Amino acid sequence: MRRIWGGDGVSGLGPHDALLKDARLSVSARGLAVYLLLLPDGARPDPRVLGSRPGESVASIAGRLDELAEAGYLTRSAAGRDARGVVLEQVRLAANPGEHAAAAGRVFRWPVPGKS
Repeated sequence: MRRIWGGDGVSGLGPHDALLKDARLSVSARGLAVYLLLLPDGARPDPRVLGSRPGESVASIAGRLDELAEAGYLTRSAAGRDARGVVLEQVRLAANPGEHAAAAGRVFRWPVPGKS
């Protein structure tokens, strides 16, 4: 499992617990962020696939990603198109707001729902 919190001699979540304590975020947005941050290296999450799970939708996943962006944990930028012409975005996600360049953050590229 990918380690994103704590460290040697650090109890609990250590210095990277802002995400879990941030009252601006819904529990669902926090859970999605933790899920994404804990994915193994090389994982290629897709909001459309996440939205196909029971009790979820593409719109619900998009809403949670928007929450994370508004709170400063996630930034988006255009990433061109894939080989099939699908529009991609690059997403940077971190455990603390504004920490996108830190080792605790993750970078993903995935299709932009509703764009092709």
